[in-house]
Amino acid sequence: MFKRSKRSKLEEANVLLGEAKVLGQQKKYQEAVEAIEKAIVLFTHENDRQKLDLSKALLYEFKAEQSIKFNRALEASNYLGRAGGFYMRLHMVNDLNRVYKKQADILLILARQTMKEKHFIEAASYFEQAAMAYQKLKNKEMELDCKAKSYVSRAAAEKTISGRKIFLKKAVELMQETGTDNPIIKGHLAYYNGLFIKDEKKEEALRYFSEALQNYQKAGMSKRVEEIKKMIDDLTTSL
Repeated sequence: MFKRSKRSKLEEANVLLGEAKVLGQQKKYQEAVEAIEKAIVLFTHENDRQKLDLSKALLYEFKAEQSIKFNRALEASNYLGRAGGFYMRLHMVNDLNRVYKKQADILLILARQTMKEKHFIEAASYFEQAAMAYQKLKNKEMELDCKAKSYVSRAAAEKTISGRKIFLKKAVELMQETGTDNPIIKGHLAYYNGLFIKDEKKEEALRYFSEALQNYQKAGMSKRVEEIKKMIDDLTTSL
């Protein structure tokens, strides 16, 4: 009778990698992390660079999911960024886009939350990071919107009207540079033009907001449409 040969370290590592993937699909992220950490040790010993990079990408992605589960959004964003770096090295485009999309969305949520809490400089930083993530995804509309919102956040942090105008003007100029017929970007341009003058020229600002509303409706941006309608109502009441 032949004795069954022992698994090689490489075979054992591949088994652990497969187990980690299944555990990840089952959302058992802690167990997935433990399995993949063992696989990483073995792939390192065997000097299998490709499998090692894949294992590290999955490790950081599973850690990100754990962080999301426990409401540690910034930590999750950092892990997703690391996972993206390994997927990029492996030329795994679909996986790369998936983690960058999730990272961008998390950063955008963080930016909006901190903006509501009036932590304007922190919000600006998150908007800037979200813009970089959307840039990697080649999502020009979201990239520009996040960049512009970072200027709006910095404007909100300024104590003087002249200081605020400097950053609001940058938001307007950013949109003007694109020179596109895209209704989303045209809506953004009108919106930031309205913000720039709403304290001093309310009627003109209303015209800009109305133009923004039309473009956002054309683009099917329901949330932004409701936001602009409220701004128009508030501004109309103050006339």
